[in-house]
Amino acid sequence: MTLENKSLKSSIEEIKKIILEKNIQKIIVGIPVGFKGESAQTQNIKEFSAELSENIDIPITEMNEVFTSKMAEDNLRKAGVKSEDIKKVIDQEAARIILQDYLER
Repeated sequence: MTLENKSLKSSIEEIKKIILEKNIQKIIVGIPVGFKGESAQTQNIKEFSAELSENIDIPITEMNEVFTSKMAEDNLRKAGVKSEDIKKVIDQEAARIILQDYLER
């Protein structure tokens, strides 16, 4: 599931609702840290993760998501997903890769 980023407050409220509905016990947040270090996007996501942590009562684990979009695109192409459809599902596949990496640790 990909959430539409409307505002910080509405995103957190939507996540809180999903946590209750699905009985979620932990959140994994992908942090984009590349070879050049942290970017503005990295800082934005860390700030979001910190704000989320202050508003929920379950643990949050941050995982480096470097190369997950490229890996996701490669996986989708190998699975025969049409180029025009990749953009629609690439975030979900990247999230799956991040979660798989977390579970394998």
